[in-house]
Amino acid sequence: MGAVPRRAVVLFLSEPARGAVDEIRSRWDPVMCGRIGAHITLVHEVVDHERATEQVAAAAAATKPFTVRLTDSAHWGRSAHGVYLHVADPTAGLASLHARLADLEEPRWARVDFRAHCTLVHSRTTEATVAARAWAELDGFHAGWDLDVAAVDVIEMDELTGWRTVERLELG
Repeated sequence: MGAVPRRAVVLFLSEPARGAVDEIRSRWDPVMCGRIGAHITLVHEVVDHERATEQVAAAAAATKPFTVRLTDSAHWGRSAHGVYLHVADPTAGLASLHARLADLEEPRWARVDFRAHCTLVHSRTTEATVAARAWAELDGFHAGWDLDVAAVDVIEMDELTGWRTVERLELG
């Protein structure tokens, strides 16, 4: 029996925010852009796939669609660690959904405070010098893009093709 594939729970961006974010991602991090669509991660690494299926379905059913806004650019300590956009959550829909799913998180991720964000430049797929150039351009950038969230996706890593959706659940 092979290793259990890695799973995560994400909110994929809808248009027009997706197109705007992917324009940045394809310029500065084309590798990650090719592996996974623009998204906000709720659970980085699911510990129990079976329990996650039930818990994500219940959380989706109990959550009404909501709107968030992609806002200011930032980086994790330094640009080589990754560049991202903050996510404003005025109705707390995102925070509520995350709270319902947080106990699915693999312990090494669960120790890190949840910070809603949309990654633009990922540290695993972008050289430090490229990340520094990206940050020089994106420092002070304010997106101001609204994102209507109507579904949550459970995704799985395929080593050959990247991430794929295992299950998409509509909210409400």
